[in-house]
Amino acid sequence: MNDIRTRLLAAFDLEHKEHLAAIREALRAVEKDPAHHPDLVEIHRRAHSLKGAARAVDLPEVERLSHWLEAAFIAIQRGTVPFDAAARDVVRRALDAIEDVVAWATRGGGEVDIAEVLAELTRMGGEGGGPEPVQRRPAAAEAEAAHPAAHPAAAPRPARPAGPAESAALVRIRSAGLERLFTAAAGLLPEIENQSALVAELRDLRGEWRALERSWHAMRPRLLRGGSPDALGAGATSFAGDETALRLSSFERRFRALGASLDAAHRAHDRHLWSLRRWGSGFQDEVRQLRMLPAESQFSNLGRMIRDISRAQGKEVEADIRGLETQADRVVLQRLKDPVLHIARNAVSHGVETPQERVAAGKRAAATVRFEASVVGRRLVLRVEDDGRGPNRAAIARHAVERGLMGADEAEAAPEERLLDLIFEPGFSTAPTANEYAGRGMGLAIVRREVTRLQGSVTLAAREGGGTVVTVEVPLSLLSQRLVFVAVQDDILAIPSNDVARVLRVPADTLFTDLAAPTIRLEEEDVPVTPLAALLGYDGAMPQGNGAPLALVILRTAGRRVALVVDALMATRDSVVTPAEEVGIDATRFLGTVLMDDGSPALVLNPAALSPRPGMALPPLVRPVDESARRRSHILVVDDSITTRTLEKSILEAHGYRVTLCVDGREAVETLGELEDVDLIISDVEMPRMDGFALLQAVKGNPMTSDLPVILVTSRASDEDRERGLDLGADAYIVKTRFDQNELLAGIRRLL
Repeated sequence: MNDIRTRLLAAFDLEHKEHLAAIREALRAVEKDPAHHPDLVEIHRRAHSLKGAARAVDLPEVERLSHWLEAAFIAIQRGTVPFDAAARDVVRRALDAIEDVVAWATRGGGEVDIAEVLAELTRMGGEGGGPEPVQRRPAAAEAEAAHPAAHPAAAPRPARPAGPAESAALVRIRSAGLERLFTAAAGLLPEIENQSALVAELRDLRGEWRALERSWHAMRPRLLRGGSPDALGAGATSFAGDETALRLSSFERRFRALGASLDAAHRAHDRHLWSLRRWGSGFQDEVRQLRMLPAESQFSNLGRMIRDISRAQGKEVEADIRGLETQADRVVLQRLKDPVLHIARNAVSHGVETPQERVAAGKRAAATVRFEASVVGRRLVLRVEDDGRGPNRAAIARHAVERGLMGADEAEAAPEERLLDLIFEPGFSTAPTANEYAGRGMGLAIVRREVTRLQGSVTLAAREGGGTVVTVEVPLSLLSQRLVFVAVQDDILAIPSNDVARVLRVPADTLFTDLAAPTIRLEEEDVPVTPLAALLGYDGAMPQGNGAPLALVILRTAGRRVALVVDALMATRDSVVTPAEEVGIDATRFLGTVLMDDGSPALVLNPAALSPRPGMALPPLVRPVDESARRRSHILVVDDSITTRTLEKSILEAHGYRVTLCVDGREAVETLGELEDVDLIISDVEMPRMDGFALLQAVKGNPMTSDLPVILVTSRASDEDRERGLDLGADAYIVKTRFDQNELLAGIRRLL
């Protein structure tokens, strides 16, 4: 019985949303055009259907509301009640109450008070005579008489856990185990794709064998003692007793068998690779679907929250929630829940006016806050918009000047896009007072930080016709990603392909350099051009002129495009990204790391951090002479792990340091004897030949290097090891398990 009720409630949940959406659309049409005549018969039919469906799933509160909603529309049809703003407001609040009661019945939460709106509906419906009163089913009435406690009349029953029938079709597993399955599946497809390299190797081997075969055919006649070129093929009997001929015959048989085996291996590998790609791709897609949930799983109560906040602030707000069936990665939706809730609270608290203010401005008393989820390409797009007062450009400019973010003249001339972007600065708020919902200036800054960590973007703009629109764009899934690999100086970096509009090579002299920043004309748009190395803080100038080709990555984030100059375009492939938080790097600049074919890590860049903010000056293609001549601090990194060495090198070079790598303490001592410009040493402790403690003693014991700062970065976390390192002269001691790149960089800046 429980299983049947659960299924009925799930079906009713979908049906009631369809009816409510149709009635709300009719209300909006009338409010948009007062001369519009809605189909009252259709609205009446939907209210009647809603009442019957509520009765079938035993939701008496919804049944009662639907009954009097039907009565109200009968009164409106008969002309005894005008379909004016007051009547529409009652209908709208009745629809909200129905939605809230269904949410409470299916998902739990606080009880819903419907007494006030029910009384108003009753007054409206009573004037028209109303439909037939609600009659409970005899069987239900008898059951209630026999077991009154089992059938409460005042409120619906929340859906209970699935019974034995449903549990046979469902399996409860731990989320940690499911995450491990996701990770394993995400790593499978890239490894399958890596087999393509073996195909190329087999093809090369086959080519080499063909070349050897041709050489053999050319040499064979010379090796035969006076025999014809076909003598050997005629059989070894022609050379009986000739040991050389027998050996050549045996060699040729084995050589041909080797060629046949090579061909067979090549064909078998092609066949197996095709099967692996087919089944591996299907397996990963199925596993990815396990992570996909509808937006409703996180935002089902958003409409009720908006209405509750508006009532608490004395405002009238209609919540228009759309696209809840849109599916995205469970983790993405969970991490977006708080940002979206804050954006919605801001819309009600800051964007929406009081009913009196709206009427005075010629608007209807009830405002609308709309949430819509959709999928564009491979990205999830969430929009929260309101028809309120809209952004206050003058207040934003004034506050920016007061906080010293820009001068008065600059604020006056700043484009609207740049001013609105300031709203996401920490502590920035134009609200005259703060309350429990908004006004402290931290919420939108946190929203941008979380969205950026999801390699997404968030923008705020004025809504056409009045109001504000906040748009959030993030990837649908973070399980595995298609990455574009590029070379920047000595590093291989990766950029998510979702944010790459295109890649191309152009001669440098085709750029427009007459503007403040170089641009390239793409699809009727002037796209700014800047070196990726300069954005990351690398030193050195980009060559230009004389038609030299430039490799460009056209990045698109937050509706803006920028062309990044890179040294080379390497490859595009699916890879599993280890999150930045797990390796201790800055999540605002990097999404994480991926492993290359040789086992070395490559940093995955965060496109949102690379895209220039409105009004932000881009680095030039060529640095000024005085800046490019400035000496960079030189750091010696000593670690026997190629992963750690490469990761630390990438981080340091991204912040403008020169880096030399050593695999152990002995090589570091030899390198220090050859180099005279090392400014600081970062060393591991556990290394072959000479460990970090021995290196530290050697450095501090040599008068030529005793002043060099040394930072130990090690997995040894005991107090004894820390004290030993500091006693030997280490200037800082960082534990790898708690590695934080910001701590490392702060220590370097302090010591240099």
